[in-house]
Amino acid sequence: MLAQLNLKNKKIVLVLLMLAVVYLAYQFSFEKAISAFALNRQLKAAQQPGQEPDAAFPQLERKHAFYQSVLKGYKVRHEDRENRLWQSVSAMAIAKNVEINFSPNISTAEKDTSEIARGIVAQKFIFKGSYFNIVKLLDTLAKSPGIGKIDGARLMKKTANGNEEKTDKLSLELQLVGKEN
Repeated sequence: MLAQLNLKNKKIVLVLLMLAVVYLAYQFSFEKAISAFALNRQLKAAQQPGQEPDAAFPQLERKHAFYQSVLKGYKVRHEDRENRLWQSVSAMAIAKNVEINFSPNISTAEKDTSEIARGIVAQKFIFKGSYFNIVKLLDTLAKSPGIGKIDGARLMKKTANGNEEKTDKLSLELQLVGKEN
């Protein structure tokens, strides 16, 4: 078919084919690149002068997410906090076969007024049981959400009045700290 065309018609067909190739190349490749170029220029013009992109922004985002997850562990509900805390901690102690005692005259250091203003609360508990049961209880308390975090723990063989016990039970003084919602 091409052999039957004269030179002038062959040139016209070649030009039409070249235009078709250029059009297809534009549609599939160049159009997206040109629109991205225009968008980049438009965004640079919209950016305020003197405002440099922060290279540490992804690191700050990861750090923020980490701190938010840590703070979530300290959150305790405000409504009827002491009863809910006592019920949940005593239920965990009973499930782990550990005795729990509540003594309102446990010596606590005076709170900092900034802690009170920020809603930081602390509560002490005394547990008695075997070593393995107390360790299981500590593990359960550390993993439990909504009760705060373990601030301090003191494991001892002596009772509160200083006498040696004749059993293999240990006493654990535990302080839980949380931030009220």
